[in-house]
Amino acid sequence: MTVHPVDVLRKAPLFATLPDEDLRLLASLAVPRRFGKRDMVFREGEPAEGFFVMSSGKVKVFKLSEEGKEQVLHVLEPGHTFAEAVIFEGGVYPAHAETLTDAEMLFLPKRPFLELLEKHPKVAIRMLASLSRWLKRMTDLVESLSLRDVEARLVLFLYEELKNRGISPKDGVALELGVSKNVLASRLGTVPETFSRTLKRLQDEGLIAVRGKQIRIVSAGRLFSLLSR
Repeated sequence: MTVHPVDVLRKAPLFATLPDEDLRLLASLAVPRRFGKRDMVFREGEPAEGFFVMSSGKVKVFKLSEEGKEQVLHVLEPGHTFAEAVIFEGGVYPAHAETLTDAEMLFLPKRPFLELLEKHPKVAIRMLASLSRWLKRMTDLVESLSLRDVEARLVLFLYEELKNRGISPKDGVALELGVSKNVLASRLGTVPETFSRTLKRLQDEGLIAVRGKQIRIVSAGRLFSLLSR
């Protein structure tokens, strides 16, 4: 692994406030893993034997319908943790996880990690906050998919991406998507054709300008006013 495990853990919000001593304890449990592009990290239904901390690359977490339609739940980047919720259930992974790029991550096995939580309850308290954020993300996703049309989902995505990156949503701001349009379409609960038509409509209306994976905000006021309709 190109980054020291302690540094990987320190960048994860789940562990960011822990002292170095606790981070070193966690790092002693961690198993470095490397994946190539489009490798499966785990499949839905497999025994949940631990969780992961991203060091480099991107991973998508997704569900498949009976018809094979893919719904992307999360796109994970360095610093993100995933599958931490299921280690308390003693069950199985509830979704698939696949790399979008070459990726490095730390695997924290369930049994040693739970034993560490018993001895160091502050780590457990910090995890509760992370799991609460995960639950809110899932609630927001369900609300967005069920109550908003594709155009509103896309505009909300752009607004939240700018906010998360500390960028003011104003005219002239450009946003690099970081993932393919197909993946983003799935993340927004639609198909690539509908997603492309929505992008074109917003561009034809003079609200955005699209170039490859870059979306530039042309008229922030008009664009984000769509969220209040």
